[in-house]
Amino acid sequence: MNTTAMQEQRAKNMIWNAAGDYSFLPDFASYDRDGEPDLYFNCIIGAVHRYYDYAPLHNALMRMRRLREANLYQGLLWLGLEQCAYRRAVADRPLLRSLRRAYAEGVMARRKAYWDQELFDRLNTAHFAEVVGEKARLGRKERRLLAELRFDDGMDAPAIARRMESILLRYFKTPLPPLHGKARRPLLPIRFRRAAFYGGGLVTASSFGESEKEHAGPKWLTILLPVLYASTKNQRKRQFLEDNFGVSLYSPRELAQLEKKLCRDGHRNCHLHVTRGEYRAQAGLSPDGSLKAACAAQRMKNLKYHQDHMAQHMLSVSRLTERIRNVLQYDTGGEPDDSRYGTLNAGRVWRAGLLRDARVFRLNDPSAKGNLSVDLLVDASASQQNRQELIAAQTYIIAESLSRCSLPVRVSSFCTVDGCTVLHMFRDYDEPQYNDRVFSYLATGWNRDGLAIRLTGERMEESGCDNRILIVLSDCSPNDDHRLYVKDGPIPFFYDYGGPKGILDASREVSALRRRGVSVMAVCTGRERDLDAARQIYGDDVVWAREPERFADAVGYLIQQKIR
Repeated sequence: MNTTAMQEQRAKNMIWNAAGDYSFLPDFASYDRDGEPDLYFNCIIGAVHRYYDYAPLHNALMRMRRLREANLYQGLLWLGLEQCAYRRAVADRPLLRSLRRAYAEGVMARRKAYWDQELFDRLNTAHFAEVVGEKARLGRKERRLLAELRFDDGMDAPAIARRMESILLRYFKTPLPPLHGKARRPLLPIRFRRAAFYGGGLVTASSFGESEKEHAGPKWLTILLPVLYASTKNQRKRQFLEDNFGVSLYSPRELAQLEKKLCRDGHRNCHLHVTRGEYRAQAGLSPDGSLKAACAAQRMKNLKYHQDHMAQHMLSVSRLTERIRNVLQYDTGGEPDDSRYGTLNAGRVWRAGLLRDARVFRLNDPSAKGNLSVDLLVDASASQQNRQELIAAQTYIIAESLSRCSLPVRVSSFCTVDGCTVLHMFRDYDEPQYNDRVFSYLATGWNRDGLAIRLTGERMEESGCDNRILIVLSDCSPNDDHRLYVKDGPIPFFYDYGGPKGILDASREVSALRRRGVSVMAVCTGRERDLDAARQIYGDDVVWAREPERFADAVGYLIQQKIR
């Protein structure tokens, strides 16, 4: 299900209208299966803000995010809030009666058999069955749980939060962890983006309309992804990463050293996983749930899109190749150019005083073959899910064009899974025959752009070239569920990694790379509204092509400027 900016705005307007307050930014919204805002449940979300002190509830919901079954627990809390918020709001808004009944009828129309439903679906069905005068099958313990979720009308927000904490302890043996710091027990797989509302979806967002909150996945396909809260040295948790993304390119000792060097400052307590997407023979989860299976399915879609647009893509490759060749010097044995800096040429020193000619140095052409390497870094976060085929094709066009110019190119994608930034390398500098591996591109997870850029910059040292170019293909909307660590004096602060904080962190990493002599540019793969954030991160070195046929010209122009 994909939501557009207009649908997001409509959802926010529904919530604000029900709340009678436009001064806050909602962190939950409800959509149906087609991505349309659900009027009834968005009114309930607004009513919670209107009739309750939302701060204790928000605190409880954010603490639940750190638990293994986060979506289940958050869904149960909202299920309980639905009834008590409805009772408080219906006197002011009588229309809620008909909206609630219509919502309940939709739930009942889509219900499955008892044994085919998950716990939340069973409770949700039973809860709304009573609204339309029906009964749904529940076990004895499930009936007790549902009864406790029907919060008394006289309960305030702190009391509801305490009741929910008690429910988690008694029914799930799960204490609520602190909002920050280490959780009290290992947290393993989590269905990590969408709350399981049976009649639609509940989007969780620290900032509405940002990348990961926009897209829940194609046609409600749920993929179980691993999370990594504890140390990556724990072999069992590392195994989840390798089963889903592929074996690591680094040994445990090498990875520990790399994390010690890079996972610092704002990325403290983050982790890294670098892979080529190669799996062990016995690896992989169930065919319906593994990321490996999803990657194989998406590769077929990417290849089909490329084949359907083969003529257009190969024309773009030819045009981009020609533009790059125009500025490359192929005779690497030629004489160095006269320059205002470089190696002093004693035979030309006299020209500085007599002719005022400052070109008394010799400089090898930085674009000479063998002295220039290019890295492509592709954003593979969930916000890219509705344009995966296009991004894979654009990456292929750039990689193939650079390869035809005999330039060493490395292509990687990045995403983040609960604090672990995963870098998937499709091809290395000396593998021009593997450009088609980029069609294994799959978008999922979050995106911690700053750490991904820092990691890529560290790996670019392996090229051995004096001149290096990094091309980032991204919607330029950093967003991660692992918070940004900032220590200002003796007291550390934690901020959501997204919005201005995420943009600032990414821009600092870009600046740090440029100070090390790396040329950095970006291809904005998002919408036109994302260009402002892209320019904040990359300055003027950003291109965005509205029409696909202009892609080669736009990218070619910027690459020409960087090579020159």
